[in-house]
Amino acid sequence: MKKILFLLALVFSTGLLSAQQQWTVCFRGKTCLKNVEEDPAGNLIRISKAGLAKKGDLTIRFSTDDGTVYRHLMADDQNRSGIKGWENIGSSFSVTTGELKKLFEGRKKVLFYFTEIPRDPEKAALVRVRPVHLFTLELN
Repeated sequence: MKKILFLLALVFSTGLLSAQQQWTVCFRGKTCLKNVEEDPAGNLIRISKAGLAKKGDLTIRFSTDDGTVYRHLMADDQNRSGIKGWENIGSSFSVTTGELKKLFEGRKKVLFYFTEIPRDPEKAALVRVRPVHLFTLELN
């Protein structure tokens, strides 16, 4: 009996771990972070001013997007002043280097977060929304 309960708990916990959101971040076609989860200390991308001057995009691809949630992306600085936000993001989203230049005006770091809210109003009323740290961009 104990073995059966242990196996059921193991299967259940494995299912929960695989259901968490993961994402990939690319800058100007080069993958910087691949299939990562929330890690504010580890999810750091350093870009140079010269790299920011060239044309290209910062692309974020989420591993799952079944259409059941509204996903919002936010750019913030260390003072938590809320620099910019984008609403109803799908499975992939790109920010041009021109937009990134504007975000970096007077800053050395820009932090990116996202939130997800269920589209079903009854479920949305029960969910506690917390911004999840995607990654931090640091200008060298």
